[in-house]
Amino acid sequence: MKSALKFFALLCLGGMSLAAAPKEEVVTIFEHRKIAIAVPDGFAFAHTEDSAGTITVKVTGPRDALDIQLVFMPDPENGLVTSARTRKEFMVQAFQEFVASSVEQAMQFEELEPHVGAGTFCVFTDAALVGKPQLPPNDFLHVTAGLKAWRGGYTVFKLFSNDTISAEYLALLRMLRESVRELPVSPLR
Repeated sequence: MKSALKFFALLCLGGMSLAAAPKEEVVTIFEHRKIAIAVPDGFAFAHTEDSAGTITVKVTGPRDALDIQLVFMPDPENGLVTSARTRKEFMVQAFQEFVASSVEQAMQFEELEPHVGAGTFCVFTDAALVGKPQLPPNDFLHVTAGLKAWRGGYTVFKLFSNDTISAEYLALLRMLRESVRELPVSPLR
């Protein structure tokens, strides 16, 4: 009887750990390359493809409290993966729109330090929303904008949130660091 109870307890604990594990989504991007994204538990996943074939992924947090958008692009010269300076120059062009309306009034670059590839990001605080007791629907106090690059490709990301310390926010940063990775090509049989 005791062993049956122990087995049942282990089964329940194992089930709980499985339920909390991220769900891996696989998206086919340019050149038939496949990207794996470990979506945190409780988050919704969606992806679209525009008429030019550009893939955009959106991961939305519980209660729509935050979301991240990732756009996948080719980098045939591997310039973004090999040079922090090149990533920062790219970001100055891509994210200038956030600087003028931010509290920071500048880009404060941080390295993403992903498991594979390289990445850089900045956090911007919307000056017009600071101190408001109630934020309008679909408006966010912060945008964490950056890019993650690997050999042959990169993703531009924008993480919209109302804080930068919540478990949900940190889960999306962890997703960027630990997943959003290219899967190896399967050999032809």
